[in-house]
Amino acid sequence: MPSFEMLYDEDEDALEITFATFDESFARTIALNDNIVIYTDLALNSAWGVSFYSYTRLLQVSETHLDGLRPLPEADARRLLALVHSFPLSLFLEPIDPGDLRARVKSPNLIEML
Repeated sequence: MPSFEMLYDEDEDALEITFATFDESFARTIALNDNIVIYTDLALNSAWGVSFYSYTRLLQVSETHLDGLRPLPEADARRLLALVHSFPLSLFLEPIDPGDLRARVKSPNLIEML
C-alpha cells in the first residue's frame, strides 16, 4: 500500500491527509462542504489529499452533506463521488446516499490503513 501523511492540529481540530505529493499548479481544490476539502488532479481522476475541519464534530454526526458538488457539472460530480468510493478516500469518507450527496466521516483504524 502506498504511504501517506496525516497531520492533526488539536487546537484547530483539523485533520489533513496527503496521499501523494503534488504540485499545487496542477491540483484542483474542491470543497465538498464547509468542513471537507479534497485535492485532486485536474481531471478529477485521483485524490491527492483531503482536509477535515472540525474533525471531531464530523465524527460525532451520522452524516454530512456534500453540497459543494451540487454546482459542479454532473460528470465532474460523478468522478468526485467515484473518488470518495475509492481507496484511499474511502478510509475517511463513506457515502451514505450518493444521489442525495450524503456521506459519513470515518476514523479508520490502523489495520484498515495497512
